[in-house]
Amino acid sequence: MMEGAVRVTVWSQQRQKNGERQTFEMQAEGRLYKKGEAQYISYRELDDSGLGSTLTTIRVEGQQMTLIRQGETTMRQVLIKGQEQRGSYNTPFGTFELVTRTSKLVLNLTETGGRIEAVYNLRLAGEKSRMELRIDVLQLPPV
Repeated sequence: MMEGAVRVTVWSQQRQKNGERQTFEMQAEGRLYKKGEAQYISYRELDDSGLGSTLTTIRVEGQQMTLIRQGETTMRQVLIKGQEQRGSYNTPFGTFELVTRTSKLVLNLTETGGRIEAVYNLRLAGEKSRMELRIDVLQLPPV
């Protein structure tokens, strides 16, 4: 099993039905590792207050990507190009169904890093939006 420290850069843009766009960008240090046939990227995101954090794990196997977030909110989302997938989004205020239909999924990940790109339609609690996601993973030198 290979494992290494990586810098994860996440860029996403959400476009609402009314045309409004929200862009999100963050960097974190994390781990890139392999278990069986799947590759995993895991990192912690701090919330804006700096008090809480969310553990994000991305699982890539074949042509499928699973995004798992664990913290105050938990989420499980599967992306497969050309398919509609159902997931869940759990918050302190309740659980919502999450539906994705992926039009683009590029998984270029090696043992030293790479890039993931996805474009998908998202329906969360009945609200529809279009998401663009780019995740860059860069191996860090040993300490």
